[in-house]
Amino acid sequence: MFSSQHHIDKSRMLQKTQKRVLKSSKFFCNTNGTRSETRPTSVHELRPGDLDVIGSVGDSLTVGTGSFSYFLPQLVVDHRGSSWTAGGKGTWREFLTLPNILKVFNPKLIGYAYDDALAEQRFSQFNVAEVGALSRDLPFMTRELVKRIKMDKRVNITEDWKLVTMMMSSNTFCLELCYEDYTTYAEKHRQEVLEALLYIKKHLPRTIVNFILSPNLEILLSFTNLPWICFFTHILECPCLYSTQHQDKLSDYIKVMKQFQEVEKEIMENEELKNKEDFAVVLQTFPEHLKFPLNRFNTTDTTYLASDCFHFSQKGYARAANALWNNMMEPVGRKSTDWSKEFDRFICPSTESPYISTWKNSI
Repeated sequence: MFSSQHHIDKSRMLQKTQKRVLKSSKFFCNTNGTRSETRPTSVHELRPGDLDVIGSVGDSLTVGTGSFSYFLPQLVVDHRGSSWTAGGKGTWREFLTLPNILKVFNPKLIGYAYDDALAEQRFSQFNVAEVGALSRDLPFMTRELVKRIKMDKRVNITEDWKLVTMMMSSNTFCLELCYEDYTTYAEKHRQEVLEALLYIKKHLPRTIVNFILSPNLEILLSFTNLPWICFFTHILECPCLYSTQHQDKLSDYIKVMKQFQEVEKEIMENEELKNKEDFAVVLQTFPEHLKFPLNRFNTTDTTYLASDCFHFSQKGYARAANALWNNMMEPVGRKSTDWSKEFDRFICPSTESPYISTWKNSI
């Protein structure tokens, strides 16, 4: 009995992981010339191989929650090693993550999480994301990240180039909007994001920040044909959007989620964030018009979802990592606002566009 059940669970899990890429398969990009011969002094002339240090701020999506869960109790594991923005376990062939992509360009990259670990454990490295984190936690988490990087003896704080990825808001939308005065939330979010970004600008020389646009969770409401258990997990994890007593306010909440996105776009235009040659923030826009993949029956493809149908499976996170990488290479103003199937579209640095895109080198 155990072994057959074990195999069922295993195969179910295998559909939720990316297809393994053979060792003999070459990486998508030619890595020649993707690290500068001398370290650039301008953030607008950074090649992927110039990044020495990687860190991440966020919530359970950045923790990697759900990556390998095929039943609910497994959601308690923090799968930081395979986190799409901050995990460096294995290689891109098993786990397509941003660090695993960058390691191809610079094998000496540091800061990515090694394996499953809580935020305060050593294996988490510079992934300071926390399950349940809210927008208002951004300034605190940013200070924690800066402290960790500064205390690490491997980091040359003035010389090394750092990449910090931030994504936050899902818990604010799910757990707070329906209990507080939601009309002021977008404005609060503006202040919190700006405070966090200015703190990095002041305390972390040579840094580029990937700010990922807040996802509009209206997409969750379009999911179809989910396992019955997800009906309950959705109400538990996201009562503001799912529980019946808040339905009359749903259209207001959807407006607030759009306001968050507008506020984030406005922050990117803030001159205070643009007046330093060794610092830049770039808004990565792939979540803006995100459509969730469908299966052959034209219903939600649950192989991209964890067992709670709220977090992603490892395959879902791999797809997000691919989209984030493409956004980093796409010029500001012409970035994708959706994602494609993992591995289908992979943008490489070229002689014409060798740099990670910023507002200045995209002109």
